[in-house]
Amino acid sequence: MNTSTQPNSNPITKSDFIDLLSGEFTGKKGFGVYAFLSFKDIENLYDNFLGDNMSARVFIKVYVRNF
Repeated sequence: MNTSTQPNSNPITKSDFIDLLSGEFTGKKGFGVYAFLSFKDIENLYDNFLGDNMSARVFIKVYVRNF
């Protein structure tokens, strides 16, 4: 029996994702997420997150570091 689960099997909500993303941008870049990304960009990023196996915090930290 396969009992392994994906870390994103219970993903965070989009609004919580945006809050984390904005906090990371503010901390690392000095401005919130909307200074750098459009709402459509954020929606696409959230969709990418849902298809990934990383936790939201790790996914966001990697994204902002590489931005």
